[in-house]
Amino acid sequence: MGEVNRTKSLNSSGSSYTEFYYHFFRNILLASIPLVIISVIILSSIHSSATGSSSGSDNLAITISSSCTLSSVVNIPHNAEVYNGNYLGDIGKTTITTLCNDGNGYSVYAVGYSNNEEGNNKLINSERPEYSIGTGLNTSGLTSQWAMKLNNIPDDPSPTPPTIATEYNNTYGVVPNIWTKVASRASGTTDMAEGSSFTTTYAVYASSSQYAGTYQGQVKYLLTHPYSTNEHIYYMQEVDTWKNTLALEQSVQAIDKRDGKKYWVTKLKDGNVWMTQNLDFDIVSDEQDPTKTKTLTSEDTDLTDHSLTGAYSQTNGYNYDSTTGITSWTPVSTAKTINFEGTTVTGWQNNSTEPYSANKTDDTETGHASLGNYYNWTATIASNNSSTLASDTINDISQNPQNSICPKGWRLPTISNESGSIINSTNEFGRLNYLYNDGSTNDDANLLSSPLWFIRTGYISNSVIEVFYTRGYYWSSTAGLHNGIELSAYMLGIGDNFVNIATIGYNGRFYGFPVRCVAR
Repeated sequence: MGEVNRTKSLNSSGSSYTEFYYHFFRNILLASIPLVIISVIILSSIHSSATGSSSGSDNLAITISSSCTLSSVVNIPHNAEVYNGNYLGDIGKTTITTLCNDGNGYSVYAVGYSNNEEGNNKLINSERPEYSIGTGLNTSGLTSQWAMKLNNIPDDPSPTPPTIATEYNNTYGVVPNIWTKVASRASGTTDMAEGSSFTTTYAVYASSSQYAGTYQGQVKYLLTHPYSTNEHIYYMQEVDTWKNTLALEQSVQAIDKRDGKKYWVTKLKDGNVWMTQNLDFDIVSDEQDPTKTKTLTSEDTDLTDHSLTGAYSQTNGYNYDSTTGITSWTPVSTAKTINFEGTTVTGWQNNSTEPYSANKTDDTETGHASLGNYYNWTATIASNNSSTLASDTINDISQNPQNSICPKGWRLPTISNESGSIINSTNEFGRLNYLYNDGSTNDDANLLSSPLWFIRTGYISNSVIEVFYTRGYYWSSTAGLHNGIELSAYMLGIGDNFVNIATIGYNGRFYGFPVRCVAR
């Protein structure tokens, strides 16, 4: 049964999410030049979740799969012509089909997503953004506007079609600037092949004075299940607004705004909200081309230290705008990390072979069993060079680096010399081991199952995963020195016959380990 716990997902509560992107581009050529609208459909991969129960002294775990997703067919492309002062409705048609075998039903939400900004419900003219078209129901007058409409399908083969929200049901409504429920079913389908469908279409009014040019807009759809009258969309970066609403050991799935990936998070017995699956954020834009980096900011990433000193200095990719209060970090191709001998290794590679952050996600699994990414410690603390952190901080974690690659509102766990039996212990991995694993140092079984779901992921060395499913390691924010000399960092180590809360040994900062974040 232990192997099942490491490879299958099991959750006790919460909603799962499947994301669906629906792009459409509008070319408005006014002053008696037609408006052309082009539609492109892009679907994300199917996301599955599972519900089950765990009981008995032999740690029984079962998995009951529930899979829900959205698919679409462009029946009529969103191509049309409109002239100054004219209104045009029913522009094209796309059929959106829900496939969900969750008997508790589902809901579909929508939000404007223009210019890659969630909540932006305008049609954007990139050359003259001041002339962008807002949403609304105008069919005449001085202001250009656009709207969306949903319809049930008269010959829908499913016995119970979804219920369309009143404001969009065969009538045009505004494109929402917050997540808004647009369709739902109080019960799901038992046959995944059956499906349940509705259509979408759009309308545009172009005023006589509208600027001629090319306009682009986007609507993002999200499927949630199970259906509930009080559903909530959880975001990692908004954890402060919802963490106190969670009951003890309640699990929910939250979305990382940086890339749309979703994570199971749980309020645990220590009173903190933890990620209960591994972080899967890609630091570089293209793992095959490590020179393509992305600048991260404190608007969505855990960059609270803007001192511009040491590991977070400008030479290490940092910038702080005192006017906006925004801290930014740009990883660079000359980033440095430290091996266990204290030798500086430059570039995105360690030992000329090891990526700065290695994406080794196991695509055959989802949810708690997802491997996520492996990060060296320099990447974990969001720095281009950790060599300035040359002191062991286990006796004074106030000296730990304060930034991380966690989402905004989250941080790395700490390891200290405090006992895990102390309430609010700063030895946070030790506290979890005390509360859920009886403080064991030779058996990690209870760490691998609900609600913690740690995984024996092994570690990355020489571009391969070593001791996979035999051992597992998780970085903390606590800096360390091996033998009092060699730069390292502290981590949780687990295996079939050991639990080590303050592993350091020969494991230098250049090894790749997974990351779990805890809400601040």
